[in-house]
Amino acid sequence: MTAPDYSQNSILLVDDEAAILRALKRLLMPLKCKIHCAESGAQALELLAEHRFDLIISDMRMPQMSGDQLLATVAQQWPQTELIILSGYADFDATINAINNGSISRFLLKPWSDQELLSTVEKSFSLKQLVLRNQHLEKLTAQKNKQLEELNHSLEEKVAKRTEQLQTINNELQESYRAIVKMFSSLVDSRFSTMSREKQSLYNKLLLAVAEKFSITDAPLKQLYFAWQLRHIGKLSFSDELVNSAYLSLSAQQQKNFHLHPLHAMAVCLRVKPLYPSGQIISQHKEYLDGSGYPKGLTGAQIDKRAQIICVLNDYIELTQGRYKAQAESSEQTFNYMQGEGCDKYDQDVVSTLKALLAEFATEQALMYDTLVSSDKLKKGMVLSRDIVNSANCLLLSAGQLLDETLIQRIHEMEHNLQEKLDIFVTSKGA
Repeated sequence: MTAPDYSQNSILLVDDEAAILRALKRLLMPLKCKIHCAESGAQALELLAEHRFDLIISDMRMPQMSGDQLLATVAQQWPQTELIILSGYADFDATINAINNGSISRFLLKPWSDQELLSTVEKSFSLKQLVLRNQHLEKLTAQKNKQLEELNHSLEEKVAKRTEQLQTINNELQESYRAIVKMFSSLVDSRFSTMSREKQSLYNKLLLAVAEKFSITDAPLKQLYFAWQLRHIGKLSFSDELVNSAYLSLSAQQQKNFHLHPLHAMAVCLRVKPLYPSGQIISQHKEYLDGSGYPKGLTGAQIDKRAQIICVLNDYIELTQGRYKAQAESSEQTFNYMQGEGCDKYDQDVVSTLKALLAEFATEQALMYDTLVSSDKLKKGMVLSRDIVNSANCLLLSAGQLLDETLIQRIHEMEHNLQEKLDIFVTSKGA
């Protein structure tokens, strides 16, 4: 077993008899501690002024300054030092008083037991080492805690900075996705759309207004809007004949090919991960609640509500522009169809919402809620909502003209001279 190492500990022995000091020193030398000796209290105080001691063992009875007086002074000035008195029986009462006053921690009787004295000193040194070790650990813990606090603060700053960088990157990616959608949307519009940008913008606003009525917000709303912008992208590979002909005028095989465009659009969106949800919506925007839609013939709750919203608004546009039937229908005719013959196809809540909102939007000149009327129903104050063209597609009158008696008479004359009934779409004045 390795012997304890007390080389870092120090002890002061105080006694007016040099022989006793030599005996004590000889006894303690195996402990390898630092040993100092003083033959009086005054000499002890001089040594204390120069050295730090873990333990003082002092004789009780000494001339000029007794042991208890010396140790009382030490207790005040060097409170971390442990104090032990060597006392004879004659000094027993004084020693007990010194212990009670807190001047000393314990006493040893003269003549002392070598084993007891060695054991006492070893315990004192071991306790001191433990105290010092605890103090060191506390100091080390405090340092580590400070370092940890500084590290945490540094990490918080780094995390905050990294979060800001990621947010910037995310914003840039979002802008990139929007740019991609805008690019594809412009590409689609350049080939398929006959509407002005102003009217397209109004239909975009109309879509968002319908979505708001159904409490669609945040990410689901963004996915819906992207799907709306990209709904025709699957048609880009189609021939001009296929995309420019009214749907009902296509052959059975052409219609079969045409039915694939929602799946083509979804495949394009799958190449850009953030557009996955929009691709799913597009794949369903030509499905009808009664299962008569395409490409999969989904029914009812199988169809995303957002796809149903696009379906209603998209079909409204296609019906009123003559892209479904060769003959364009008025707003009134279109809603009569959706709420009548086609009521099982469409979500009627969406249809009613669109109809109400379209009436509100009709106050904006570029978007009107119109009616198809015969020439004998024309009245002064009506406004032409669309161009009047003949069967040869020649422009006769431009949209936006306010009808008066002269224009109405002119329309009658046109029909008489051309020997055909003209399609006349009108809205009331100020609509």
